[in-house]
Order: sequence, then structure tokens, then C-alpha cells
Amino acid sequence: MKVILAQHLGFCYGVKRAIKLARDSASPTVRTCTLGPIIHNPQMVEKLESEGVGMVQNLTEMTAGTIIIRSHGVGPQVYQEAEHSGLQVVDATCPHVKKAQLSAHALAEEGYAVVIVGEKQHPEVKSIFEWSGHMATVIESTEEASAIQPCGKLGIVVQTTFSGEKFKEIVAALIDKSSDIKIARTICTATDQRQAAAMDLAGSVDLMLVIGGKNSANTTRLAQLCSEKCLTHHIETAEELQDCWFNEVEKVGITAGASTPDWIIKEVYKKVQDMESLLQEESMREIKEHEIIKGTIVLVTRDEAFIDIGYKAEVAIPRAELAYPVPESATDVVSTGDEIQVYVVSMGGEKGVVLSKVKADKFAAWNDITAIVDRKETVQAEVTQVVKGGLVAMVLGVRGFIPASQLELHFIKDLSVYVGQTLEVLPIELDIKKQRLVLSRRTLLEAARDKKQAELFESLSVNQILRGTVKRLVDYGAFIDIGGMDGLAHISDLSWERVKHPSDVLTVGDEVEVLVKNFDPTTKRISLSLKDTLRDPWLEKADHYKEGTCVKGTIVKLADFGAFMELEPKFDGLIHLGELSEKRISKAEEVVHVGDEVTVKILQIDKKAKRVALSLLKAEEDAEKAEYNQYMAGQEEKTATLGDALGDVFQKLQ
Repeated sequence: MKVILAQHLGFCYGVKRAIKLARDSASPTVRTCTLGPIIHNPQMVEKLESEGVGMVQNLTEMTAGTIIIRSHGVGPQVYQEAEHSGLQVVDATCPHVKKAQLSAHALAEEGYAVVIVGEKQHPEVKSIFEWSGHMATVIESTEEASAIQPCGKLGIVVQTTFSGEKFKEIVAALIDKSSDIKIARTICTATDQRQAAAMDLAGSVDLMLVIGGKNSANTTRLAQLCSEKCLTHHIETAEELQDCWFNEVEKVGITAGASTPDWIIKEVYKKVQDMESLLQEESMREIKEHEIIKGTIVLVTRDEAFIDIGYKAEVAIPRAELAYPVPESATDVVSTGDEIQVYVVSMGGEKGVVLSKVKADKFAAWNDITAIVDRKETVQAEVTQVVKGGLVAMVLGVRGFIPASQLELHFIKDLSVYVGQTLEVLPIELDIKKQRLVLSRRTLLEAARDKKQAELFESLSVNQILRGTVKRLVDYGAFIDIGGMDGLAHISDLSWERVKHPSDVLTVGDEVEVLVKNFDPTTKRISLSLKDTLRDPWLEKADHYKEGTCVKGTIVKLADFGAFMELEPKFDGLIHLGELSEKRISKAEEVVHVGDEVTVKILQIDKKAKRVALSLLKAEEDAEKAEYNQYMAGQEEKTATLGDALGDVFQKLQ
């Protein structure tokens, strides 16, 4: 019996987003509930409740806390009521549903008679109706479409999970109802994909299983479509499967609605596979094959060993079935009198009884590995080859598989570098019947990383200075490894000067000093700063100047409120309008122009605000005062009386 999964099945983007928002909103201190079921899947709703996200049917049941709008959406009045009640709102409405809501609202605002194509009682359709201002008409058949009265302007919106083919038929019935028609085709592409994949699979199998809530519209539609192709059962969980369904069935197809969790799909898939194995085992019980039995070696030659298993005659085991790799002689493996375990390959046919010690040893190894898995222990795996999707590795003589995604914490392009290496791995999937062993190195690396990150967060403190290595540059900053975890230094925290791109100041591999600005162990985010490890260059330059002194500089910019003067490169000051001239002026260009070199007086240096106040007027006043004082000092040296000047004349007159 072959079991085939549909190409597209299970959670769509909108449902995944809603579940993630719900889980992220769960809090041990704040009551968190969804308004109605988050999705149409009772098992998922129950699982969320066990994780701390409950459910209420009405806002009156919540007096405080967080209310989550489910994926099907609600009308605008619900948001208003929640805000009025002081509730924190998390909007998990599917983006496609939101588009349908807003389309209905916009069409109604533009004066269109709105028609909503969908199931009248579906919560999504109800929410779209409310966004239309309760003015829309809801239809779900061509008969109802034909009954719509002609109008001047007609707008059509459709339920996101509605049948695409049926929607086309209804639109065809509405197309002559108005000369001005706007159609918002808001059917989700995921719905189309799932329906097409399910129909395609149903046409090639004997039995279809459709998994999903019985109250889910899109799952019910999938079941209806599949039943047109073959025998179909709509189930919610693996417990509903019945053995009688699979009698004489060669191919089974499995699909699932957009609100069906992966873990339910896996449970159904595994149980169907186990049924196949069970049916096979039951058909073989009458013949004692595929069992491990004990026997005693009675004769050994170079090419084979004869064993007594209590059968009517001793059975020969070729050396190829005694050990792997194949030994040169059977005597290298067993001796007469040895009691060994062998696997019964077959009990009849041309070859008679066929036994294998190699297979028995392998099953023993599988049992050892099973015990290791039960104890959750790690194993050493020797990588032997690269295959599609990962690596083959030997564990205790058993062939195991390491998927490429389970090898490292990051993507590995060339897997061949691991061939020949022995890696410590953790078994994550074991199926002895299928002889399937899946191994993971990533799980161990993640555990080590998480431990290291936890230790790092315990040692972190705000304003702590650390050494780090630049790992990655992006447009908005640089990711820097500070010891097992990357922190982000925003582009504005890379330098005191303006940086256009992080690559202007950093290179991957650079070792730098960083300051811890902030960190959050919950979100595992660390905010770093390079510039805060250095003193602001502006302050360094400011130390060279003193208030009350006069300096020269160049006018670099004019503004409505004054002129900016460059004292030195990247160190400017402002001359306010009132400090440009003693007379009243309305514009700075009445006194100075860009490029003018002038002398100003430093009125104030505000290091906290990083501002320098300058005055051209005060500098000129100081210059005039200095000139006046110099002049007066010269006059005092030249001062003389009239007698001193005319003394000789007076003597002659006497």
C-alpha cells in the first residue's frame, strides 16, 4: 500500500501567522484569549489553551488583558469596544481576509452596491459584511445571483476560501446587472493550490483522507471535491481511522485543510503507514519468516557455515551472510559449537531456508540504537558518502542519514568536506521496520548555543564594554559576535560621524570594542554601539575653545534665524540674527555671505546639547573697545600743558 501526501496541504500563511501571534502573546501574568476559535480546528484551539491562550465568545467576558482577533476577522465595532474596555488587541486577521474587508468598505464608501460571495454563516463573511457598513448582500449560488436587482454601480467581494470555479459562475450571472462593476477577487491562492493538488491526487489513488476540522469550510470543500474523484473520508484526527477502509487498497492519498496543524497530519500519515506494516505482518504470520532465532554451528568450511536451528536439516549460511564486509573465509567469523543468532530470510522457494547472520547483527544493532534513543544519548557517526539532501553515516554498523538541514546552524553548500569525519550526533527519528535512522548534529549545536547564550545573557550588563568580531554587514547596521551570539550595532551607533553604509567603516572579520546598550533575553536581542566606546570628537574639539574668546571662521550656511560658521572642519557654531548686527535685520545675508571669513566671539559652549553660540556683534564691539583703549593709551603719553609748549616764548618776553 502506497501512501502519498498532496503537494499542497496544511497550514496556509494566514493560519501560521495567526498561531504564531497567539503563541507570542501568551503571558503567565496577563490573561490572553482569542475572540472565538483562532482557527477552525478544535485540536489546535485545545493545544493553544494548554499553552496559556484561552478563548472567549464575547468581549464582555474580558475585563482586562489581551484579546486576539482570530484569523477570520471581526467588524470594526469590535476594535472600538475592545479599546473602550482597555483591552490590548492583537490582530491575527488573515491578510487576505483583511484585504476582503477593506475592499468591501472601500466599495461601499464609493457608492457601490456591495455583493459578498460566500457562506452566509461563516465568521469571515460576517466580518466582511460588517466592514461594508451592514449594507452588503450575501449570496452563495448562481440562483441568488440571478435574483439581484440591476443597479448603477455594483461591487463584488468574495470569501477567501470560496471555490474559484463557483465564483466564476456567480460573477457570470452578475455581469449584466450593472454597467459599472468592480470585482475584488479575494480568494486566497493557498485555497486554489490545495484544491487543485487534492483533485489531482484524488484522481490517481484508491482512497483519499482529508484531514481538518469538521467546522472548517475549506476542509469540507476539499472533501467534497475529492469525493467526486474517489472514495473519501473527512477526519479530524488519526483516532478516527478504521482498518476496514484499507482492505484491498493499493494507493492512499492524504490532504489537509488550511487550518490543520502539521502534527495532526504526521500522526495520520504515520498511522496509515503502520497499518500497512501491520497488514503485511499479519499476512506473513503463518510462515515463520523475518524472525531472529538461535542456532548452533555444526560445520565450517571456507565458503559457508552449517547451523542447526532445530529444522529437519542443517542450513548453510554463505560467508556473505556471516559478516560485513565479506570475510575471506567463514572460519574467520565462526567456529564449530558457536551459538549465534540468525535472521530467517525465507522458509521456502528454490533456495529453501535462507538465513543471515548479517541481518541478525543489524537488528541487534537497531535494538542497541533503540535503547540509546530511549535514553536520549548521543552517538558517534562516521560519514561515508554524500547523497541527495544530506549525508550517509554509519552508527554501530547501521546506515543512518543526516539531512543537510540537521548538519550545522547555517546552510552548508559543499557537504563533501564531511566525508570521512566522525561526528557526534543525536538520533531524532527511528523506524526499525523501515530500517530508517535519522540523525541530527544541529540539535546538539543548538543546545550548546542556547546554553552559551544563556550564560552570555547572565554575564551581560548595560554599558558593559566587550570585544567582538564583525560577522555580517547589512544596510541598517552590523552584526557582531560577542562570544557565541550576534548583537546588532545600528548604523547610527557605528561612528560619531554620519555613515552612509556600514562597509564605509567596517569589514567582515574586524575585531572591535563595543558597548552593550540594551539586551532582551526573551527575544535574544542585543543592541551594541561602537561609537559609545570612544569620546565624542565634537567634545574633543570643544575642549580647544573657551567662552569669551574671539576666533576666526568661515560662514558655511545661512538660515532664517542666523548664520552657521565653521570654526574647524566638522565643528560649527551659530551666529543668531541678533548677534550679527547692532541694527535690526531680517535676513543674515544683509550682513554676511557664505564663504565670508569673519571674527566672532564665543558666547557659550553647550557640551550637553553640542551647540556653540557665537556673536559677530560682540566681536566687533570688543574690537572697537580694544582700538579705543589703545588710542586713549597713546594719547595719555602725548599729553602736555600750555606752559610746556610756550615756555621759551614766555622767557623771551620777560
